[in-house]
Amino acid sequence: MAYKVVLYNTEGVGIDVEEDVLRQAGCYDDFELIRIDGDKDEEFFKEAEDADGVIIVYIEMNRVNLEKLKHCKVLTIHAIGVNNIDLPAAADLGICVGNVPTYCLEEVALHTVTLILDGVRKITQMDEKVRAGQWPDVTGCGKIFSTVGKTYGLVAFGNIPQRVAEMVQTFGMNVIAYDPFAPDAAFKKLGVKRIDSIEELFAQSDFISVHTPLLPTTHHMIGKAQFDAIKPGAIFAVTGRGGVVDEDALKEAIESGKVAFAGLDVLENEVSLTSVSTGSPLMGMEQVIMTPHVAYYSEESLVQCRIDAMKQIIEVLKDKKLPSHLVNKDVAGKARFQIG
Repeated sequence: MAYKVVLYNTEGVGIDVEEDVLRQAGCYDDFELIRIDGDKDEEFFKEAEDADGVIIVYIEMNRVNLEKLKHCKVLTIHAIGVNNIDLPAAADLGICVGNVPTYCLEEVALHTVTLILDGVRKITQMDEKVRAGQWPDVTGCGKIFSTVGKTYGLVAFGNIPQRVAEMVQTFGMNVIAYDPFAPDAAFKKLGVKRIDSIEELFAQSDFISVHTPLLPTTHHMIGKAQFDAIKPGAIFAVTGRGGVVDEDALKEAIESGKVAFAGLDVLENEVSLTSVSTGSPLMGMEQVIMTPHVAYYSEESLVQCRIDAMKQIIEVLKDKKLPSHLVNKDVAGKARFQIG
């Protein structure tokens, strides 16, 4: 009997990559793959009810939805962040959750630096003026400063911000970071100075990017108190998760001149952007540029992510092992399969 795996919200792609993974692993005939187009929750849960494994992206997997996966042994996500999955509930139900922690590191780091450099060189603002028939002088969109000798502050110091650090150091920047959980060795390796508080980091930094995952403890962790402490004229970027930054507080900081420019790839209420009236308070601000949560994307990164997610499905269902990138580690001893 074949293992049934349902793939949901797979960005409009097929299942050719996953089938190639199965062929290379020598178990193509042992699996039945079913792909459901995004935004078809009812169809997904109907198919997933008797599935052995599922692969998802954006759908909310709270306890109620996880309980609908009556036979699921492994759930993998095409992402690093797992804030849309109730991990304790998955563990209680015996479902292993695997992410792809190496996914899109280069892409998100590059996107982050691009947003910051857009603010440094005023590229988008100048482009808009030229297209409108204007030819501003060199300070027509604000003063432009060199990056050499300036300080770049990172909120979080995981794999992606570490890559950002490497990139911006090539522009002559000094790098500092706040992350109470990152090991000292990571800071030492890259020559990055550890900072003990977000407020201290904001006060010292000319450029700041936020990479913190969205958790109950990190919601709005960047707010009025932090922006009150910020070095005047700072350039600010967010490519982690929306909701970590209080957008009303950021708007106030921009209006007051404390933040000179902000670039965001993630927003708190991204779903609501289909209606401008309920979108971000930052929309329409001249000193803000936004991209539609695409920092993760390149053709190559998406393929590799799909490969890694599928390999973890095989590890659990065929090899009877915990997935390589198990997120809910307390599932051990509760898993719905006999670990071999």
